[in-house]
Amino acid sequence: MELVAEGDLDAFRLLMERWEGAAKRYAYRVFGDYQAAEDAAQETFVRLYRAAGRYEPTAKFSTYFYTVLGNLCRDHLRATRRRAARGEVTEDAFVLDAHIAGTRERGPAAAAAAHEDRQLVRRVVAELPEKLMRAVSLREFEGLTYQEIADVMDANLGEVKTWIHRGRKRLAERLREAVVAEMGAER
Repeated sequence: MELVAEGDLDAFRLLMERWEGAAKRYAYRVFGDYQAAEDAAQETFVRLYRAAGRYEPTAKFSTYFYTVLGNLCRDHLRATRRRAARGEVTEDAFVLDAHIAGTRERGPAAAAAAHEDRQLVRRVVAELPEKLMRAVSLREFEGLTYQEIADVMDANLGEVKTWIHRGRKRLAERLREAVVAEMGAER
C-alpha cells in the first residue's frame, strides 16, 4: 500500500491479483450474486487505491482489506434493505454461499445434491443476525483469526468469540431441523 500511495501501478496490480479472489468470494457470500460480488470487489479496490495515502500499516493488510470490503458490503446491504422496505427491490440480497464438506462425488445426482445443500446453508446463514453472520463468515469462509475479526469488526475479542459460538450453534440447530424436516417430507 505504501508503494501504491507513491503511484506504483505495478504494486497496485499485484495487490489486486493477490486479493481479487478473496474479495469476490467474500462479497458473493454476502450477496449471493456473482455480478454484485464483482462490483463489490471492484469498488473495494477503488476505495483501497483512493485511501492508499492514508493507509497506516499498524496491523496486517488482511485486517484493513476485510474492514474496507466488509463496510462496503454492509452499506450496500443496508441500502438494499431500505429499498426493499419501500418496495423497490424484490430479490433477497442477503444470501451467503458455503461449501459443504464431503461433496466431492461426481455425477449429476451428486451435483444436484451439493447444490441443494449449498442452497440450504445459504438460507440458514442468511437468517443469522448481521454480526453473527459476519463473524462466522470471516472465520469459517475467509480463515481470519479471532483477533483479525475483532479488528475488522471493531469489537473486542470476547465479543467475537461469543458471536462465532452463537452463530455456529444456531447454524447447527437450524441445519439439523432442516435435515430432519426434509427426511420427514421424503417418507
